[in-house]
Amino acid sequence: MKIKYSIGILCFTLFGLGACLDDQSSLGNRELSEITISAPHDTLTAYFGEEFVVSHLSVEQSGEELPLAYEWSYGTLNTDEDGMASYPIKDSLHIVSHDPELKYAFRELGTFGLRLRVDNGETIRYKYFVLQVDTEFSEGITILSRDGDGKGRISFMRTLTKEEINTGKVPVFRTDIMELINSGTKMEDVTDMVQVNNRLLVCSGDAGRIYNMDSRTFDIEGMTSFKELYPGCAFVKFAGVSANNNIYLVSRDRRGYVYDYVLDELMLTEYFKDLDVDAAVSVDRPVFVNYETSVFYSPSLGGVTSSLNRYVDFNIWGICAVGSSVYVMAYKVMPSYIYLSQTTFSLGNPTILQFYDSPVSLKVNRNSLFAGSKSYSCLYYTCEDGIYYWDLKKQLSTTPVISIPVGMEITSLSMNPDGTLLYVGLHEKEGTEALKGHLYVYDVKTSTLISQYHNIADKPVAIIYKERA
Repeated sequence: MKIKYSIGILCFTLFGLGACLDDQSSLGNRELSEITISAPHDTLTAYFGEEFVVSHLSVEQSGEELPLAYEWSYGTLNTDEDGMASYPIKDSLHIVSHDPELKYAFRELGTFGLRLRVDNGETIRYKYFVLQVDTEFSEGITILSRDGDGKGRISFMRTLTKEEINTGKVPVFRTDIMELINSGTKMEDVTDMVQVNNRLLVCSGDAGRIYNMDSRTFDIEGMTSFKELYPGCAFVKFAGVSANNNIYLVSRDRRGYVYDYVLDELMLTEYFKDLDVDAAVSVDRPVFVNYETSVFYSPSLGGVTSSLNRYVDFNIWGICAVGSSVYVMAYKVMPSYIYLSQTTFSLGNPTILQFYDSPVSLKVNRNSLFAGSKSYSCLYYTCEDGIYYWDLKKQLSTTPVISIPVGMEITSLSMNPDGTLLYVGLHEKEGTEALKGHLYVYDVKTSTLISQYHNIADKPVAIIYKERA
């Protein structure tokens, strides 16, 4: 359904270029009727394929009220090292209207320069604006969830513009993205989701499939199953981005794979063929973990770097990346103590941060979920009784900072890109609503609840903030 957007324009004249077309002597002593243009907004947002309306535009003349001729056009935005160039549109202009009020459906995604030309026969005035042509799904919180059969659902809540917020509009989740955009396509046994540039990737387990979408539109452009090429592949989690459009995955066959998300190709490189891992830490750089041997790995140039025997005497409970550091929580049986350490992605000798005697009441285990914030040098992790907070410069807490609502289970823990918001995905197994998934958003610095959204998903698998691509 087409939606008509009326968007006014900020009072921000990027450049007003006036020109006198007639010599004043031909008008006697009468002054030229100068044109001025004013409006309330400077940056405009239009949605792809939907009618975009510019209204509330004020055009005044200083002298005689002469007939006005309008021309709306747009082109490639011209910028330099200082921002906006002296002439803000480069290349050719596309003329789209000659009416005082612009009504047009843009069918190009991106950021453009929009020009209004007003002519009264004596003077001409130009006004330039920044025009962002987005989709309705360009930016916002995105949730991947699965029902009891493993069927995937995508729920999305668009981030509102300042103008929309000022008018009192409230953001809401759409829970029917797949039906709306990819009708007839069912995502099977979904296990993880990640955004890489302008791609949104969802992987599946039993099908060995990767759903490759345009992150701006949710259009599935590839959904290849790699079972024929690698019969054992059953993807568990995305592990991290490499160079050359590659992203790593860990599979149920205890291998690490490399997926080229541009070519839609899966590879098992030579140095991954003998890799034996059962989990991965999803960060900018991948870390694969073998919990049975307490060894973890990080791909390096032409090979794999290993933690070797540095942790073999420990049971690794969890690994979490914060910035360029990797934090490890481990437990040793004889003599018994809890060990916290820090290393880098090169997996060199770890720095011992803290020791604890095992009787200390610390709540962390192999099933704990972790999310780290570089902005506040901290990480959050889950246990049965709640969510715990660790300031990396202080001792571990023995009490949760966030309690789990009665009847709910935490199934996803993540943060927004700058590490200031904590996303907690909850599943209410015995809930009476058809959708039993909820999202709670917390302030990372204070652990306070900011917002909550109920019954907006099935069982949450992954929650991300999908950025504008």
